Formats: sequence, C-alpha cells, structure tokens
Amino acid sequence: MPEVQLAAVVAPGSCLKMDRGGGLQGVATFPHHRILLERFPAEGMVVSVSGDRRKETVVDCVRAGKPILCESPICETLVEARETWAISQAHDVLFGVCFPVRFSSACSQVRKRVLQGNLGNPLTVTVRRSDGLSGVSSAGASGGDGGIGTNPGTALVDTLRWLLGGEFTLITLMGSEDGAGQPSGWLRLEMNHGTVVILESSLIDSLEAVRMAGVACLEIRGPQGRLDLELFAGADSGGLEPGRDRSRGSPMGRMLANFVEAVRGRVPVAAGGMDGLRAIEVVEAARRAWKYRTAVVL
Repeated sequence: MPEVQLAAVVAPGSCLKMDRGGGLQGVATFPHHRILLERFPAEGMVVSVSGDRRKETVVDCVRAGKPILCESPICETLVEARETWAISQAHDVLFGVCFPVRFSSACSQVRKRVLQGNLGNPLTVTVRRSDGLSGVSSAGASGGDGGIGTNPGTALVDTLRWLLGGEFTLITLMGSEDGAGQPSGWLRLEMNHGTVVILESSLIDSLEAVRMAGVACLEIRGPQGRLDLELFAGADSGGLEPGRDRSRGSPMGRMLANFVEAVRGRVPVAAGGMDGLRAIEVVEAARRAWKYRTAVVL
C-alpha cells in the first residue's frame, strides 16, 4: 500500500537481520511500542507480539487512542481478552482482529453457496487434520490463497462461525473410548441454526501460533449436496516475510487494506473484538469439554 507510511517496533536483539544492518527499507523503527507512540504520528496499530506481551501492548495503544488490528487470539486467556476488549470499548477505539481467512476468495465462494442454501439444511461439517495429504482439495473449492498464518484454534472457530453463519451453542465428546480408556479424539459442536460440526480435537488443543499450511480440511454435507474445502492450504507463516506474497490480492493484503480503510472511516472492520472474544470462548469451552469429558453449554 504505497499510500501508507509504515513504522515498526524492533526490540534490540530480536531480529538478526536488523542486527546485521539489513534494516527494513524505508520503514522507521523503534525499540519499544511506547517510544513509537510518543515519536511517530501513527493513525493505526497492527499488534503482533508474543502472547505474554500482547495485552500490555494493546492496552497502551488503546489508551493512546489508536485503532488496533490485533493478532489472534487477543490475549492468552479469555479473562484477559474480555478485560482488553472492555478497555477498548471504554476508550471508543476501533478494534479489529486478524482473521485473514475471511479474505480468502475460495472460502468466500464456499460461504456464499452455504448461506444461499445451495446444499440445503441442516448441514453436517466434518473437520479433520489434513497435513496437506487429505486429497479433498478441488480447483473450485480449494482454500489455496497464500499469506494465511495465525492461531489454529481461534482461526478455525472464527472461520466456521463466518463460513456457516451461526453461533456455537453446545460442545460434547464424540463416540466411545479407545482401548486405553481415552476419548475417541473427536468433538461435536452444535450451532444455533441446527448445523452440527464434528471436529478433530487436536485442531484446537493449543493456543500457540503455528504454520497454517494444510492444517485442516472440511467436508460440508447437506441434503442437496457436498463441498470439500482444504483450509489454509498453501499458507505461509504470516505472509509478511521477505519474498512472501504481500500484495493486495492475498488474504493478508486484503485484510490490511480493510483495516486501513476502516481507520479512515470508509468501511467497517471485517472482524471485530467480539469476533475475537467469541473465538476464544469456543476454544476454551472445547478444551474444557475435552479435559473433563463433559458437555459444555455456550
């Protein structure tokens, strides 16, 4: 986006390329976000830092009145995320959350077909770990846009909420125990419009960010048809590294462009703080259901 002037926070010793004098071409850098806030006329802040520092960074930026686009999850815990969101509301600050899958052209096509009722209702959605080897991708339904990298659990939950146009209401364990007395490894998530999602539990086990390529595949079935979607296929670890696709045509590029336009008051931000909170709520509920082998109502 040539019309946007960038600045970055680069803590001393955190970037080997910077230490060797590589620098960020044409980008002003600061050793701490508070110094950036004092010295740079920022109109908006993209917050992408480790989870233990995210709340502090976001709250400082919010209190400075800066619109936020926050990495997912908003914070490491739901309690911290709710507190952060409440502070942003108290300061009436624009708060967006990084869910670039919403800007995947392939996923948008699938969403349109689902919401138009092309598959009929109710739907059953099976979500399994693919590791890029599932073979369910197709030219018409592949999620192969580059530049998608984010937290797998919250990203998956947000994608399902957005893709299926509903809210999760109940989470239970699926099936029987294995020979060692352990749960089968699958969760059943019911939505408020009757859709049932069958989910491999390992997909939401961790709140740690991972490389998203080939993480999950979706099989969406209805009385009138079926769609297969390879989610996050071809994605890199954020789309922001040298040589990666940072164009407006990538999901990451479109997400950043949306944030810039939202800061300028021209469009709403695609995914807001409530979307981030809801994703964390569902992930934590799923983890409780798995840990305690019980149903959890949302």
